[in-house]
Amino acid sequence: MLRITANDSPRALTLPLEGTLEGPWVGELERCWHSMLEEPRITTVCVDLTGVTYIDAAGKARLTDMHKHGAEFIGGDCATKAVVAEIVGKQEATT
Repeated sequence: MLRITANDSPRALTLPLEGTLEGPWVGELERCWHSMLEEPRITTVCVDLTGVTYIDAAGKARLTDMHKHGAEFIGGDCATKAVVAEIVGKQEATT
C-alpha cells in the first residue's frame, strides 16, 4: 500500500510518500504526478521518500522519470538515500 499526500506551499509542492512503491502503487504515483504537471503554477515538486519502506524496479523507473522532469527527492534511511543517489547519478551521467 502507498499513501500519497500533497503539501502545497507558495515555493513548492511536497509529496510525502508512505508505504511501498511497487506494483499498482507505481501507477497511482504516475497518475498523481501527471495531474500535478497540468498545474501551471507548480514550479518545484519535492518527493519525500522518508516514509517509503520498499521500492521495486518499476518504482525506481517512475522516480527516474520524475527526476528527468524536475522532481527533487528527500531520502530517509540508507536504502532510500542509495536509491535517490542512483537516480540522481544516472541523470547527471547522461547530461
